[in-house]
Amino acid sequence: MITRNSQNDSASSVDDNHAEAIEKKKSELLEEELFKEDNSVQEEPEITREQLALSKKLLNWRTLVPLVIVIAAIAFFVRQEHIDPQKTWAAIRSANFIFLLAAFVIYYLSFPLRALRWRLLLENVGYTQANGVKLPKFWKLVEIIFISWFANAIVPAKLGDLYRAYLLRQEAGVSATRSFGTVLAERLLDLSVLLLLFIPSLIISLHSHLPPQLRIGLEITLAAVIIGIAGLFMLRLFRTHITKMIPTRYHGHYDHFQEGTLGSFRRLPVLTGLTFGVWACEALRFFFVAMALNLISGDLLHIVTATCFIALGEALLTVVPFTGGGIGLVEGGMLAMITLFTKGLANALSLATAAILLDRTISLFSIIALGFIVFMLAFGRQATKQVKKS
Repeated sequence: MITRNSQNDSASSVDDNHAEAIEKKKSELLEEELFKEDNSVQEEPEITREQLALSKKLLNWRTLVPLVIVIAAIAFFVRQEHIDPQKTWAAIRSANFIFLLAAFVIYYLSFPLRALRWRLLLENVGYTQANGVKLPKFWKLVEIIFISWFANAIVPAKLGDLYRAYLLRQEAGVSATRSFGTVLAERLLDLSVLLLLFIPSLIISLHSHLPPQLRIGLEITLAAVIIGIAGLFMLRLFRTHITKMIPTRYHGHYDHFQEGTLGSFRRLPVLTGLTFGVWACEALRFFFVAMALNLISGDLLHIVTATCFIALGEALLTVVPFTGGGIGLVEGGMLAMITLFTKGLANALSLATAAILLDRTISLFSIIALGFIVFMLAFGRQATKQVKKS
């Protein structure tokens, strides 16, 4: 009896191992097939420099008209609210320089984390040396991401995301369309982790001021995000077992679905950890800005959750592609969020304005200034390469 059971268990184990080996082989063959497809579609129309010319996009009416409207709205608001430039400047001058420096450094630490995460996503879709693809070196990937942030800061519609895929094609000769798919996968990761951090920060920091209906809605949203992320983990970890539960005639459809939706999400725990690191850098940036100005009072937990709520809320506002860098919409949203925590403070409006200016100097204006320099250096190197080739 015992011998028979052990034999059955052994046979079952062999079957499972055999099934896993088959699935692994299928995955490898799929990656090779996708890579061959990339080589065969080089004659298809790809993204061109003319389509992504930043000078044309910057001078386009779709960029200029929203920007003019936003600047006019900001000027009108400043006059209506009687914001005192002298008091705002005095608040900026009194800010703790060490905290501001910490905010700047920790924000820029997020770019190496983003580059490492993107490299993993690119490897996940088959861009490896085993498949004949030599990805750019790590710091070149950092440069590409930084230039894409520069593009997003000066033109609307998140053009920088597409520009990133184009730059990778220039460097590695890979398909820009599939590279853009990894950028979309990255955005999905960002949104999931962003909501995981934003909603608890909102609930904790404003727990005594949230209407019960809103609190319940936020908790349901948070639960849905957690369930969705857990579902991704389950689909990746138990792929073989799930396949067995599906009728044989649907195996092909499920394999295509699984590869199409989760192909970029291999090594998901590592990707998730890096994404948490990215958003921790974003949140800590505004935390140090707030500390530099003594913007928010209370215990450390309250200050951390409040600044996390404001910083991540700012990030959510940049998703709206109305203007480059979310100019106008982000500043208005930040002022509304900061006001929730500065009621009763002397010169609250001047302090809030100073905090917004300092934070946006780090997260927007420094990107424009430094990004322009990096962009011109990269453009010059590319032009030199083309001259040498010709």
